[in-house]
Amino acid sequence: MSEKPPLAVAISALITDNSILLIKRIKGGYKGMWGLPGGKIELNEHVSDAALREVQEESGLKAQFKNYLGFVSEHLKEDGQVASHFLLHVCELQPENKNLIPGNEGELAWFDLPSINKNKDKIIPSDYALIEKMIKNKGKSYYNCIVEKIGEDHFLRKFE
Repeated sequence: MSEKPPLAVAISALITDNSILLIKRIKGGYKGMWGLPGGKIELNEHVSDAALREVQEESGLKAQFKNYLGFVSEHLKEDGQVASHFLLHVCELQPENKNLIPGNEGELAWFDLPSINKNKDKIIPSDYALIEKMIKNKGKSYYNCIVEKIGEDHFLRKFE
């Protein structure tokens, strides 16, 4: 596996009416899984600006930056080696409305936050842990995370 630097990513928790927005990824390491909207922070962007831009690109929604929830250092392992290292800046955004405009990043849907556990197996493991610990339970603001990919399946090995 090639040595590549960690990738800084803005992850957005859009919450309204006890629902959270998720996107079904059509590309990348978590293809076919539901996850929080987000993407790479550009050189000229602040974290809050990247979160707002990514949400608008992926969902068509305009939103307001509400809160910085914390940081997750995530290692994605394949064949026992770290294949990718993501530096996840987790932001809470307030959408102006719930009217989604499908883009080219994947299917969009609002999930009921209190019963999100019913969809646990369909959600990126680290995103599910993040939703449970940082968003629903207002846990600490920093976590180390390890996700292992075996075949097409992803297993959460650490989130603490």
